[in-house]
Order: sequence, then C-alpha cells, then structure tokens
Amino acid sequence: MKRSQEFELRQRIGDLNAVCGWKEYVYADGMASGVRAFDLKNGKNIEMTILADRALDIPYLSFKGKNMGFTSKQGVRHPGLYQEDGSRGFLKQFNAGLLTTCGITYAGGAGFDGRELGLHGPFSNLPAEKVAVREDYEGGDKVILVEGSVREACLFEENMLMKRRMTLETERDVVRIHDTLQNQSFARDPVMLIYHINFGYPLLDAGARVYSSARKVEPRDEIAKLHLADYTKMDAPEMNRPEECFFHTGHDGQGFAMVHNEALGVAAIVRFDASTLPLLCEWKCMRAGDYVLGLEPTTSGVLNRAEARASGLLTYLEPGETREYDVEIEFTDDSVRIEEFKRKACNP
Repeated sequence: MKRSQEFELRQRIGDLNAVCGWKEYVYADGMASGVRAFDLKNGKNIEMTILADRALDIPYLSFKGKNMGFTSKQGVRHPGLYQEDGSRGFLKQFNAGLLTTCGITYAGGAGFDGRELGLHGPFSNLPAEKVAVREDYEGGDKVILVEGSVREACLFEENMLMKRRMTLETERDVVRIHDTLQNQSFARDPVMLIYHINFGYPLLDAGARVYSSARKVEPRDEIAKLHLADYTKMDAPEMNRPEECFFHTGHDGQGFAMVHNEALGVAAIVRFDASTLPLLCEWKCMRAGDYVLGLEPTTSGVLNRAEARASGLLTYLEPGETREYDVEIEFTDDSVRIEEFKRKACNP
C-alpha cells in the first residue's frame, strides 16, 4: 500500500486493519496456551503469524489464501515445554512453520562438543523481549515491522544477544529478516545459525522443482547420494521414506534458492547474503505425514558443532563483536519473474 492511496482508501474503509495491518493475541488452549502472537496481512496476498514467545519465528504463512509453509503434527507449543534431550527434545517442539531459527552458539545435529549439545540449539524456544510492532514507510510504501531481542546466555558461559527486525512489505509479497548478533560475553564464542525455512503442501507437491545459485551440490550421506540425480525434483509422499539432505555451496554475493510448483503457478524464492550464510541445506523430506521441503541458509552447515569445527566451517564472534544476517522470502505467481530466477540458477 502506498502512502498516497491511504486517504482515498479511508473513504471506503474506516479501519485499514481490515485489509492491511496486524493484531496481537495470546493462545488460550492446549500446548500453545500462553504463547504471545501477532497476525499480519500486507493488503496484497500475504497473511502470516509471528510468535513473540518463540523467537519471532513464523509458524503460518499463506499466499493468495494457499498455505505455503509446513506445519508439523505437534503444532505450536509453549517454549516452557522444551527440554533439550538430544534430538528428541527439539523434535517434540518443532512446529516447523515457514521459519524456525536454529542456534545461536550451536545448531545442526546433536553431539558432543565439550558437553552434550541437543539438535539445533535453544533459539527457537526462547521468548523474545522488548517486542514491538509498528507501521512505517520506506519511500512511499507502507511496511509492517516486528522487532525484538532474543538472548542465549548461561552463567560462566555464553552471552549472545540477537536483535531481530522482520519486515512485511505491502507493495511486494516479501518478508525480510534482518538479524544483528552481538557477543556480549568476554570470550571468543562460536556462532551457528540455521534459517530453517520450510515449505509444505500445496506449494510442495509432486512435480515441484528446486532451483538455486549454488555452483556445487553435495549429498549429506549415503541415502542422499543415492538420490543426488533427482535432488531438484519433488515427489509425492511415501510411507516411511527417509529424509534426504543436499548441501548447496559456491554462491556469489546474494545467494538464492527457489521452489516452483508449475501446476499451482506459484514460486517461493529465498534470498540470503552468501558472505555470512555460505551454505544452503536442502532438506527433502518426502515422508508421508512429515512432507516438507526445507531451503535453509546457514553459517556453518547442519552437522553438529564438533563436525563444523573440524571441517573449518564453524564461525566465531570476538567479545563485543557484532555481525548482521539478512534473509528474504518472496512469493510470486509472476511467470516472468519465475523464469528470471530459473535463468539465474546454476542447476538445470
């Protein structure tokens, strides 16, 4: 929505929140009871939810009324229910949604690195603080901003503060995530971040394909190696089919990955700064009931912290050092724009 349109629109609509705006509420039932949330709509084609009590992640997003993300069978759960417990603790809390952020000082697989570390770290189960929602303008275009801070800290150990700003554009169907991370401890500490972006049905369906800016794609393990030739192609769900992960590397400047469902006529494009997020993991899970495609920009991959250190992928922040991370997610049914990204892609 442009600033210049608002005067005319108010002649027809008393409260602009009816078409473009936000509301705040608290879940009152079941495992989600007590979780603070915001619903946003951009007046164009996006309606979405942001969870203040789950690190300002995104459990639901629809484009033109069609679901875009993957919601696991657990649904939204209160962060107070989280217990680390190796891999299982995270998985029991993993509603996935469009975005689950993993980190901060460790992410990826569970493993031992000085102590036992659980799957994907605590970030997505940390409530944000100083959360605020406001409407503003970039040039003449309205945007909806959600801001807050998430801290990962432990006595005698890490003290990381992430300041997050999420921007929902109203003239484009784009969600922007800008994270500023500062090491507020007095020791050099590791940083592992995974922007676990998850797409589900109906965007994900048999025949959908993945395109990316990666010059190199490698399988995570022997299972993925068997299916490397078909890493771009999505299949129908199969009972008990194992997950497959493929590592996309060699991005120049701003990297991207796109999933396009030609039959639906819709694509989702993930763009990221490859200087700080050099590896994108494609999580291809064609398992019935857990049917999801993850396109996940990362700082250090999705193996555990000890493996990331051994491979030279692990990143660090010095005391007081700050680093910024930027990710954008765009939804479009514009065939010209979709073809533009296909031409940019390195894979066929």
